[in-house]
Amino acid sequence: MCRKLPIWLVLQRCLLLQGSEVWVYQPPEQRASPGGSMLLNCTFSATPKASKLAVTWVRRAPGGSGEVQIYPPSSQVTELHGRIALDSGRFRHQRDASLRLANLTRHDAGLYRCFIWTSATSSHAGNGTELSILGEGPGSGVRHWAACGPLGVVAAILLILHARVCRE
Repeated sequence: MCRKLPIWLVLQRCLLLQGSEVWVYQPPEQRASPGGSMLLNCTFSATPKASKLAVTWVRRAPGGSGEVQIYPPSSQVTELHGRIALDSGRFRHQRDASLRLANLTRHDAGLYRCFIWTSATSSHAGNGTELSILGEGPGSGVRHWAACGPLGVVAAILLILHARVCRE
Protein backbone atom coordinates (compact mmCIF):
# COMPACT_ATOMS: atom_id res chain seq x y z
CA MET A 1 0.00 0.00 0.00
CA CYS A 2 1.42 3.38 -1.02
CA ARG A 3 1.21 6.14 1.56
CA LYS A 4 1.71 9.80 0.65
CA LEU A 5 4.13 11.65 2.91
CA PRO A 6 3.74 15.34 3.77
CA ILE A 7 6.14 17.49 1.76
CA TRP A 8 7.84 18.78 4.92
CA LEU A 9 8.68 15.21 5.93
CA VAL A 10 10.20 14.51 2.52
CA LEU A 11 12.26 17.70 2.75
CA GLN A 12 13.30 16.77 6.27
CA ARG A 13 14.65 13.41 5.07
CA CYS A 14 16.53 15.13 2.22
CA LEU A 15 18.15 17.54 4.63
CA LEU A 16 19.23 14.70 6.88
CA LEU A 17 20.84 12.93 3.96
CA GLN A 18 22.80 16.09 3.19
CA GLY A 19 24.30 16.04 6.69
CA SER A 20 22.22 18.75 8.33
CA GLU A 21 22.41 18.36 12.09
CA VAL A 22 19.03 19.83 13.05
CA TRP A 23 16.01 20.87 11.02
CA VAL A 24 13.09 22.63 12.74
CA TYR A 25 9.58 22.82 11.27
CA GLN A 26 6.74 25.11 12.39
CA PRO A 27 3.57 25.80 10.40
CA PRO A 28 3.46 29.45 9.29
CA GLU A 29 0.14 30.17 11.00
CA GLN A 30 -2.42 28.74 13.38
CA ARG A 31 -5.79 30.05 14.59
CA ALA A 32 -7.64 29.57 17.85
CA SER A 33 -10.63 30.89 19.77
CA PRO A 34 -10.53 32.77 23.06
CA GLY A 35 -10.93 30.53 26.09
CA GLY A 36 -9.77 27.48 24.14
CA SER A 37 -6.41 25.79 23.95
CA MET A 38 -3.90 25.43 21.14
CA LEU A 39 -0.98 23.15 20.39
CA LEU A 40 1.71 25.25 18.73
CA ASN A 41 3.41 22.68 16.52
CA CYS A 42 7.18 22.36 16.38
CA THR A 43 8.88 19.21 15.14
CA PHE A 44 12.54 18.70 14.45
CA SER A 45 15.09 16.24 13.20
CA ALA A 46 18.41 15.65 14.86
CA THR A 47 21.26 13.34 14.01
CA PRO A 48 22.35 10.85 16.65
CA LYS A 49 25.29 13.17 17.44
CA ALA A 50 22.85 15.76 18.79
CA SER A 51 22.25 14.02 22.11
CA LYS A 52 22.07 17.08 24.40
CA LEU A 53 18.86 18.64 23.19
CA ALA A 54 16.89 21.47 24.78
CA VAL A 55 14.03 23.69 23.61
CA THR A 56 13.20 27.36 24.05
CA TRP A 57 10.06 29.14 22.86
CA VAL A 58 9.88 32.90 22.34
CA ARG A 59 6.97 35.18 21.43
CA ARG A 60 6.76 38.54 19.70
CA ALA A 61 3.46 40.34 20.30
CA PRO A 62 1.76 41.99 17.30
CA GLY A 63 3.49 45.33 16.76
CA GLY A 64 6.12 44.37 19.33
CA SER A 65 9.76 45.07 18.69
CA GLY A 66 11.36 42.26 20.67
CA GLU A 67 10.93 38.61 21.51
CA VAL A 68 10.19 37.38 25.04
CA GLN A 69 11.08 33.89 26.24
CA ILE A 70 7.94 32.04 27.28
CA TYR A 71 9.31 28.48 27.64
CA PRO A 72 10.95 27.43 29.85
CA PRO A 73 8.77 29.80 31.83
CA SER A 74 10.55 32.84 33.20
CA SER A 75 9.52 34.81 36.25
CA GLN A 76 9.01 37.92 34.08
CA VAL A 77 6.15 36.41 32.01
CA THR A 78 3.54 35.89 34.71
CA GLU A 79 0.45 35.94 32.43
CA LEU A 80 1.36 32.48 31.08
CA HIS A 81 2.04 30.72 34.41
CA GLY A 82 -0.04 27.56 34.60
CA ARG A 83 -1.24 27.96 30.99
CA ILE A 84 1.71 26.49 29.03
CA ALA A 85 3.06 22.95 28.86
CA LEU A 86 5.49 20.90 26.82
CA ASP A 87 5.50 17.09 26.80
CA SER A 88 9.12 16.19 27.66
CA GLY A 89 8.63 12.55 26.62
CA ARG A 90 7.49 13.54 23.13
CA PHE A 91 10.40 15.98 22.97
CA ARG A 92 13.03 13.36 23.80
CA HIS A 93 11.62 10.35 21.98
CA GLN A 94 9.56 11.72 19.09
CA ARG A 95 11.44 14.96 18.30
CA ASP A 96 8.27 16.96 19.01
CA ALA A 97 8.70 20.28 20.84
CA SER A 98 5.07 21.40 20.43
CA LEU A 99 3.86 23.79 23.12
CA ARG A 100 0.32 23.72 24.55
CA LEU A 101 -1.30 27.04 25.44
CA ALA A 102 -4.51 26.92 27.51
CA ASN A 103 -7.23 29.48 28.35
CA LEU A 104 -6.30 31.64 25.37
CA THR A 105 -6.95 35.38 25.36
CA ARG A 106 -6.55 37.94 22.59
CA HIS A 107 -3.25 38.93 24.23
CA ASP A 108 -1.81 35.52 23.30
CA ALA A 109 -1.76 36.45 19.60
CA GLY A 110 1.68 36.90 18.09
CA LEU A 111 4.64 35.22 16.42
CA TYR A 112 5.91 32.15 18.28
CA ARG A 113 9.36 30.74 17.47
CA CYS A 114 10.75 27.38 18.54
CA PHE A 115 14.52 27.04 19.13
CA ILE A 116 16.17 23.63 19.40
CA TRP A 117 19.50 23.71 21.22
CA THR A 118 22.13 21.06 20.49
CA SER A 119 24.68 22.58 22.88
CA ALA A 120 24.94 25.58 25.18
CA THR A 121 25.92 27.78 22.24
CA SER A 122 24.28 26.20 19.18
CA SER A 123 20.58 26.60 18.42
CA HIS A 124 18.38 26.04 15.37
CA ALA A 125 15.14 28.00 14.97
CA GLY A 126 11.91 27.39 13.17
CA ASN A 127 10.56 30.16 10.95
CA GLY A 128 7.87 30.90 13.50
CA THR A 129 4.11 30.45 13.74
CA GLU A 130 1.76 33.43 13.68
CA LEU A 131 -1.01 32.69 16.19
CA SER A 132 -4.30 34.50 15.54
CA ILE A 133 -7.06 34.59 18.13
CA LEU A 134 -10.38 34.55 16.28
CA GLY A 135 -13.47 36.31 17.56
CA GLU A 136 -13.76 37.63 21.03
CA GLY A 137 -15.31 36.65 24.29
CA PRO A 138 -18.77 37.57 25.64
CA GLY A 139 -19.72 41.25 25.54
CA SER A 140 -17.38 42.07 22.68
CA GLY A 141 -20.08 43.93 20.74
CA VAL A 142 -20.21 46.74 23.28
CA ARG A 143 -16.40 47.01 23.24
CA HIS A 144 -16.49 47.41 19.45
CA TRP A 145 -19.01 50.24 19.68
CA ALA A 146 -17.09 51.88 22.52
CA ALA A 147 -13.88 51.64 20.48
CA CYS A 148 -15.46 54.09 18.00
CA GLY A 149 -15.37 56.84 20.65
CA PRO A 150 -18.31 58.90 21.94
CA LEU A 151 -20.25 58.49 18.70
CA GLY A 152 -20.03 54.70 19.07
CA VAL A 153 -21.36 54.86 22.62
CA VAL A 154 -24.28 57.05 21.51
CA ALA A 155 -25.01 54.67 18.62
CA ALA A 156 -25.02 51.70 21.00
CA ILE A 157 -27.41 53.48 23.38
CA LEU A 158 -29.72 54.41 20.48
CA LEU A 159 -29.79 50.79 19.31
CA ILE A 160 -30.73 49.59 22.79
CA LEU A 161 -33.48 52.23 23.09
CA HIS A 162 -34.77 51.36 19.62
CA ALA A 163 -34.94 47.66 20.55
CA ARG A 164 -36.95 48.50 23.71
CA VAL A 165 -39.38 50.77 21.86
CA CYS A 166 -39.93 48.13 19.17
CA ARG A 167 -40.83 45.54 21.81
CA GLU A 168 -43.62 47.72 23.26
